Amino acid sequence: MDDKDYFKGIIGQQKPLKVLRKALVTGAIHHAYLFSGPKGIGKKTIAYDFAQAIILNDDPLGEVYVRENIHPDLLIIERDEKKTLISIEQINREMEPWLSLKPYRSSRRVVIINEANLLSLPAANALLKTLEEPPGHAVIMLVADEQLLLETIISRCQLLRFFPLPEADLHGFLIQKKVDYERAAYLARLAQGCLTTAAKLAETEELEQMWRAAWEVISGLATGQEIEVFKSAEEIEKSPEIMTALLTSLLRDIFVYQKTNRKELLIMSEYDIGYEKMKHLDGKRVLASLARIDELRNRYKTSVRANLLSINISYHLMDALQ
Repeated sequence: MDDKDYFKGIIGQQKPLKVLRKALVTGAIHHAYLFSGPKGIGKKTIAYDFAQAIILNDDPLGEVYVRENIHPDLLIIERDEKKTLISIEQINREMEPWLSLKPYRSSRRVVIINEANLLSLPAANALLKTLEEPPGHAVIMLVADEQLLLETIISRCQLLRFFPLPEADLHGFLIQKKVDYERAAYLARLAQGCLTTAAKLAETEELEQMWRAAWEVISGLATGQEIEVFKSAEEIEKSPEIMTALLTSLLRDIFVYQKTNRKELLIMSEYDIGYEKMKHLDGKRVLASLARIDELRNRYKTSVRANLLSINISYHLMDALQ
């Protein structure tokens, strides 16, 4: 293996990177990997970098082909934007025949399946057959935001878990993006471990107006009136990723302030008086709602009914506020 660091510039995720670097150095590359963890924390980028390292180790002149996604030994499978799941045709008509061919320029053929948690059941079963008896030159990488895969698939992969990034890592990333030091610290905390959310927040000029809108949503939902759920959903749909981040941050703030009465622990301390006036929240309900909201917000890109996601999220917020 050459001395080039293909993971240069990756933020955090040192544990999975250590495993991948060791595999590259020793040449002991597994036939299948599962990159599992929340969205927006670098899984897809790292999988691509690992694929690039595997291929270019044998084909150093193929860098331009990898960069343009036209290398003959690299295949990337993604869900059709018009569909909610990865179809069996993408596995047994696209991947399997391609993977059965011998490598053209490298010693391995590498497949990356993005959003692998969205494999249809027939597609998952077809993939399982390949994982059970893979060609000797095959490396299959599954990238999944949720570990909603067949246990038999998971057991045949080397599992690499990815976790939300520490605030310090996000802060450093935002500083590199020329964000002011104090604002970077504030956005890093607000991003809740998600790199893509941190980047979007840094680019959002109307963040103050969105905070006000989020507080109005929370205040409305706290009344328990069902009409507020639909008002909330309408507001969320304007910018699902950022608005859900703001709303869940406010929910956490309310709970934390009611428990501690410490403004320095809050993300949005301006509303501390409002937090005091809210009904005293139940910790178990808050945590359950936050967990469910995190699951739902990951599905915006894959759902043809985004409005239903927004409504469900709003109901979970309302439930936590009662």
